[in-house]
Amino acid sequence: MNKQDLSGIFEKNAAGTVELLTRLIEFPSTRGQEQAISRFLKTKLEAFADETKLVAIPDSLVTDPDYCFRLENFRYEGTANLRCRLKGTGAGKSMAFNTHLDVVPPAPGQKHPFAAEIKEGKIWGRGACDAKGQIATLWLVLKSIHDLKLTPGGDMTFDFVVEEECGGNGSLKIVRDGLRAEGAVVLEPTDLHVAHLVRGAVWFEVQTQGIAGHSGSPDSTISALKESVKIMEAIERVREELLPVSRKATKKIAGHPNPMPCTFGMLHSGNWPAAAPSEAVLKGVFGFLPPFKRGDIQEKLRRAVAPFRAEIKFNMLNSDPSYIPEQHPLVQTLMEAAHDVGIPCRPEFMNASCDSWRYTEQLGIPAVVFGGGTITSAHSADESIVFEDLQKAAASLIIFIEKWSGLHHA
Repeated sequence: MNKQDLSGIFEKNAAGTVELLTRLIEFPSTRGQEQAISRFLKTKLEAFADETKLVAIPDSLVTDPDYCFRLENFRYEGTANLRCRLKGTGAGKSMAFNTHLDVVPPAPGQKHPFAAEIKEGKIWGRGACDAKGQIATLWLVLKSIHDLKLTPGGDMTFDFVVEEECGGNGSLKIVRDGLRAEGAVVLEPTDLHVAHLVRGAVWFEVQTQGIAGHSGSPDSTISALKESVKIMEAIERVREELLPVSRKATKKIAGHPNPMPCTFGMLHSGNWPAAAPSEAVLKGVFGFLPPFKRGDIQEKLRRAVAPFRAEIKFNMLNSDPSYIPEQHPLVQTLMEAAHDVGIPCRPEFMNASCDSWRYTEQLGIPAVVFGGGTITSAHSADESIVFEDLQKAAASLIIFIEKWSGLHHA
């Protein structure tokens, strides 16, 4: 790859990349509102790919046992993933790329979340790094390969999926349709490091029953709220039991202060300060790592809750960890490409869940996570991405494709 040619193409496409990302941020593509963005993006990519098509999400997907976060009376009504393909010459290895179209709702205090702001080399707005900046990265990859009149040695598949934020139903559609590739790169904000270990997550809901009554008769009441606090303590004990096992099994997290966070995000109970409530609903997420799978975690949480007057459900997001060794050719090749761009890249652990497990665990395709931006910015009121990092990510991926598969002049 001629670095000078690549630099010239990036300079030529800089304004177009900013314009695209600005436009993408304007789409309020929260769950159920993703129809328009996939169609818009199709118009921006179809000139640069051999195949560009919308892949509709059928309502029947909600019956899949791995479907996440069912909503009552929810219909897809035209919601679709977008798939682009570059056909290879047959002389190199294939590769799949994935990032997502959806965003979480605006954060409290986030002003004009769907109107991009550009200042000091950064682009601000909801989805700037998670993951519309990643979409813009792949647009720049595809356009640059097209402008340089290059053809990869192996087939390249680019999937822009819906519903990553609620558990990965868009990528589940890819799994059920079947996909063959010799590796995958899932684009998320990783500070331009190669994440080869990604933690899993089990979201839970605990409905606790008590016996309602006046504060003056404590012997005849059971506060469902107090029971929920005890359940939180029981769940924390599960985490304390499993963490040493994962530390031993996964050396990558040995020095990390909290690689398996358990977050209690919602607790609803009661309607009067001086009355013991009869019901409480607790919701949270249990982060975990190998050697455990989501089924292991669900069973351990069921046992932890069993002594209480409560029922636990796992009706939201449930994902396994994603892992390949740092010595794997996919990790090493992408790091080499990043180093060629001048990025001090290293193999890393990602302390959040994403769709990479759909590839490693369900499709049997080795996968890593990579992209510009930082995870601490994602979902925040100050979400942003450094434009230069977006370009560095794109350059790394183009050089990676050359190293992995070969790029040949048409």
